[in-house]
Amino acid sequence: MSIHQITLVFEDGRVVEFEASEDDTIYFAALKNRVRILTDCLEGACATCKGVCTSGEYTMDEFTDEALTQDERERREVLTCQMHARSACVIEFPYESRIALKSEPETRAGRVTGIEMVSSSVTKLVVETDNDGVPISFMPGQYVHLSVPDTDEFRSYSFANGPFENGQHTFYVKLLEQGSMSDYLSGRALPGDKINITGPFGRFYLRPVVRPVLMVAGGTGLAPMISMLQTLLIQNETQFPVTLLYGANESSELFALDLLEELSLEGLDLKVEQCVLNPEDGWTGRTGHITDLLRDEIMNGGDTEVYLCGPPPMVEAAEKYLSDKGVEPSLVHAEKFVPS
Repeated sequence: MSIHQITLVFEDGRVVEFEASEDDTIYFAALKNRVRILTDCLEGACATCKGVCTSGEYTMDEFTDEALTQDERERREVLTCQMHARSACVIEFPYESRIALKSEPETRAGRVTGIEMVSSSVTKLVVETDNDGVPISFMPGQYVHLSVPDTDEFRSYSFANGPFENGQHTFYVKLLEQGSMSDYLSGRALPGDKINITGPFGRFYLRPVVRPVLMVAGGTGLAPMISMLQTLLIQNETQFPVTLLYGANESSELFALDLLEELSLEGLDLKVEQCVLNPEDGWTGRTGHITDLLRDEIMNGGDTEVYLCGPPPMVEAAEKYLSDKGVEPSLVHAEKFVPS
């Protein structure tokens, strides 16, 4: 009897994980772990327990065509009361976590182990969790809430490391005037300071790689892309090319370029194109909005998995371009960054 890891992602970005036997349906495996998926009939007829399996292999017991049509099956929609995992699976639900979960998101105690300015406006923050080096379980691309030391506030940042680090987690923070975390990092931060980490959260995460990948990142929207790229390399998922379009307001704000080059040299089929909106003296690269670099030749005829992360106008402009080009919405994954 095989056991598989199951990850449930809810509409509000809350994530919960548990193990499921192949003999159990996902609904009953969730129930055993105090997760109550919405359901009604438990017979594959009402469609109340429906979700979308974005990753993994599965089988399903009997169900009616009214509850799950052929088109829905092709989109990998599933009835969790009839679904049996045959590998690790990720399932998304179209409702908030409070409906299925009574517990609060996990919060871990951590401490600052690294603070480094990596561009004119971005600080690299490294936080180590205090759970004996046990890493936080998350999917590359997701984010957490970080508490701001000496305040009651928190701010949200994406992981910039893969989910295999032993308790060391990296975040890139854009420094803002009168920003709570910015004031802390630029004025009083010291190694050893205590920071709580709550999460993970987010529906923006790396999907199974079955086609070329296109990433478009603006500013610190590069952070989750780095997490995804490191994961691809570690997991040896290098059979498809990755194109990364990376932009900033000024060239002095660009960061992690050496890391991106290192990932390419280590075996990732990665092509990076940079663009700045306001070129400074000496800049010889592309200028303008990063979305100006979108073009037919990097779209693989529309059969491309696309990840967008950055300011809302950037994401919205990219989504419009992709829609106009006929790219399937299911292949486009986006996260909007709002400075805070």
